[in-house]
Amino acid sequence: MSDFNHAIVWIDHSEATVARFRGTEESDVDVHSHTSLQRLHHGATGWEAGGNVPEDTEFFRRILGNLDPNGDVVITGPGNAKGGFKAFLDLHRPDLSARLILDDVGDQRRPDALRALGRRYFTGAGASLSQGEGRID
Repeated sequence: MSDFNHAIVWIDHSEATVARFRGTEESDVDVHSHTSLQRLHHGATGWEAGGNVPEDTEFFRRILGNLDPNGDVVITGPGNAKGGFKAFLDLHRPDLSARLILDDVGDQRRPDALRALGRRYFTGAGASLSQGEGRID
């Protein structure tokens, strides 16, 4: 469990950056998937033939370990991984999933861009996702 209250999770299928916030303090954590997508390129079957890339639940669990269960979370990143992580949270942590939003900033993974996004959501006059702004229903 994290000591930081809020987080921005930038995620794709192979890695994630968790930018965490507590008051004016900020911290970044990088999480890498141990599943190599290269091992999945053996023949034109499965996701290579048009199916979806399999979800790496162990990867999602390690990301979850860097989130405060009582904090607010913004998920961003390119592609479908953010939706896969949200679906994982819907199933395994619906309490946390109810307090998160998806933000489509695409591939803006640079730490300064993630921190700016976090400041937009988590700082200011008591700003919080719990006020309902941007909530996913």
